[in-house]
Amino acid sequence: MVASSYATGAETGDSFGLTMLTGGAGAGLPLLRHGASHAGLYVMDGVVDLILAGRRYQLVRGDYASIPAGTDWGLTMQRLRNVAMLFQTGGNASGLFAATGRAYEGFVQPDTTPGRADDLAAGSVTGCDTEILGPLPAELPLDEGRTSLPDGTEPFVIRSGEGDHVIVGEQLFTYTSRNRNTGGEFFTLLTEGPEGPMIPPHKHLRHDEMFFCVDGAVRMKAGDDLVELAPGDFLFVPRGTPHAYQFLRPYTRLMGWLKPGIFEPFFEILGDAADITVYPQHPLPFRFDRVLERLGELDIVPLGAPPGAGQP
Repeated sequence: MVASSYATGAETGDSFGLTMLTGGAGAGLPLLRHGASHAGLYVMDGVVDLILAGRRYQLVRGDYASIPAGTDWGLTMQRLRNVAMLFQTGGNASGLFAATGRAYEGFVQPDTTPGRADDLAAGSVTGCDTEILGPLPAELPLDEGRTSLPDGTEPFVIRSGEGDHVIVGEQLFTYTSRNRNTGGEFFTLLTEGPEGPMIPPHKHLRHDEMFFCVDGAVRMKAGDDLVELAPGDFLFVPRGTPHAYQFLRPYTRLMGWLKPGIFEPFFEILGDAADITVYPQHPLPFRFDRVLERLGELDIVPLGAPPGAGQP
């Protein structure tokens, strides 16, 4: 397996780490446990057999697993090429891969596997908030995962396209985890929509945003920079940074991690909860009037007049 580091604790002020895991059939991680880090696993390609708190799941593209601190978990990849993004809070847990692996200059896994995950010795990995527990348990029954988010902080798998949905204009926002699922540490949000205009620029003072392009293309302003994200590209926007984004393709999808999770209410104030699972063909109005009425509750500083401000 190849672990490609997108962000480390040293680069994020010990806030989080983000790692892309790429491997062939049989690659993976042994049973392990983080002491303080809450992890989230999002599958991009292939099939990932996940052991999570004594249950077994087969994750496919778009499935998301929430892994609270203290949870036993591990994985085995099932296809010739499998890709998953692993988000871990704190600055230590993502150091697991550098501590247990070796430097590699390639971008995909080697054709032959020099070792297996089970070869890693059980015990604590120094400085990585991780304890390796041993080989993965065998012959666990298969769990299908959830179609709705649980009420509390517990391990779970949410199936692709499922979660809490909110319509904002022509875009669909889907929570794949919420504050109640992470103890308020962060929440995860999928944003889907068609090609459209740049959203109004703004900044946040008390939380950071992470943008990962899953499909399509996104133009983003961040500070003085203008960048375009293709699938697999990642942009970290620290608090205090002016930013905005624009979808450039008929179907574009962004995965976002927002930490801490104080911004969660914003989307249901700006838009409306809905049961649909694809972005709307007939957009609903942005409710900037509701945002302005409750601006003092929200960690957002508008930096330009939003279109239609004050109009219901």
